[in-house]
This record gives sequence, structure tokens and C-alpha cells, in this order.
Amino acid sequence: MRAVLLASLVGSALSTCTPPTITGEQRLFVVEQENGKNRRTVPAIEGKVPAAQFYDYYDSCSHTGYEVAHGSVMMLYRNVLDTSNNFDVVITHGKTTHIQGGAHVDALLTGIPTGVTIAQRDDSSAEVDWTTSTVPGVITGTGPNIGGYWTMSEHSDGVALEGFPATEDWTLKVDEAFRGDMQTWTFVFGDGTTQDLDVSEPVYLKPLVTPVTGFIPAYPETDETQTYCSLADEAGGTTPLEYTFSWGDGTADTVVTQDAGKTACATHTFCQACGGAQPRQVVV
Repeated sequence: MRAVLLASLVGSALSTCTPPTITGEQRLFVVEQENGKNRRTVPAIEGKVPAAQFYDYYDSCSHTGYEVAHGSVMMLYRNVLDTSNNFDVVITHGKTTHIQGGAHVDALLTGIPTGVTIAQRDDSSAEVDWTTSTVPGVITGTGPNIGGYWTMSEHSDGVALEGFPATEDWTLKVDEAFRGDMQTWTFVFGDGTTQDLDVSEPVYLKPLVTPVTGFIPAYPETDETQTYCSLADEAGGTTPLEYTFSWGDGTADTVVTQDAGKTACATHTFCQACGGAQPRQVVV
């Protein structure tokens, strides 16, 4: 099976033994802190279940597979079967079965777009809910913001937010404050890499560019490094699929072999001086 797909940091393809088609909006996202600190483009973690199932809440804990003992983790997630073209934000603190000394996180999320919902609370509305406050850790039950007040010992806490639109501009601001045995704050990307964050500063997550027609991403700057991901699947298929990332800048293609139904990612530093057009296609 071979089919031409357009590459994107957030784009995916689904296939049932027929030529795959791109599903959803293709936008570049960026995470950064104050004054561009720790700035990274964000390939979303992709799956075929809603955000609440990805969070996998039971026994008072999340089970995403990305939990870190004594640490707070933030992720951009996309359910590729969701035809609304929305993205989700998942935050989890701590890890089950680890003694974390009464670790505590106060949080405040602002800049939340209209339509976003709390898909999964961990554990209750006393720990994470809507708020009118602009102070981390304060929950009022209504309002445009979300407050978190979590205390962990031998378990994890957190929240899954669903419905961040790919077709609108928004900037999510996340403030976290640690107490007790909490040590790290990390953003996890779809390719499995991470970015350490400074807990003394807020984190901003936002679309990087305005949506473009034709599913063609904006041309990267010279020597800019970006990570592109794509997801293909075959109904009942188990044979690994081969992805060829063609960069369009005159450099060699990158070939990635990945199991069906799992995200394949490739990182590339673009050579605008090499001649060539925009990065254009993934061949599966």
C-alpha cells in the first residue's frame, strides 16, 4: 500500500487498506515560557480514543504511561477519530505506588477557548474545577478559568481537558506552584521527547500559525528544526508500515518504520538555501 500524504506536526492519516486521507486541521503548535524561554514546536501525542480514555483514570490515578514520580507532566493530545478536529490538553502529577511525601500542586489555567470541557477530573471537583479566581489553587466552581488543588502521596492527580479548536487562535496559560516533594515540570511530545520547564514561570501553549489551505505548513526558517508526526492504520493489520518523510528542501528523505496504529515521527533541520519548496508529503 502506498499513498501520498501531506506532512504536519499535528496531521494524521487513517487507512483501511485503501489510500489514506488526511483527517483534521493541520496546524503547528508551540509551547514556551516567558520571553520565548524553552520554546519548542509541539507534535501532539495521537491516539484513537477520547481524552478521558487516554487519561485512563482508575484507583485514583491516571495511567497514560507518561507519569513521573515527584513530577508534573503536560501533554497536547489528539484523538484522530474525532471528526471535530479538536485537540486536548492532559496534565498529570506524580505516579502511583511511589511515596511522594505529601507532594502538592496549585494550578491556574487561563485563556481557555469557548467549548473546552473537563473530560476527566482526578479526583473530584474539590481538586480541579472551573474558577473565577486568578490565583493558583483557588476553586470557585464557575468561571472562565480552571483551578487545581492537588495533594499526592502514593498516587497521581491531574485533569484531561477536551475541545481546544484547531481552527481558532488561542493561548493557554498554565501556572503551577509546587509544595512538598514535587521536583520537576515537563512537557511530553508526540515523538517521545520532553522539554523541562521552569516552575517559577508560566507555560504558554498556542497555535503557531493561522490555518492554511491545502494542508501545507508554513515554510520553516533556515536551519530551523521541527518534528513532524503522522499516524496510519489498517483495520486488523499488524504489519509495520513504512513512512517516507520528503522534506522538499533538497535534502534526503527520512524513512521511519512503525507498527500499524502507532505514531511515526521524524525530526529535520531545514536547509532553505538548498533550493526546494515547502515540506510537502509523507508517503506511506
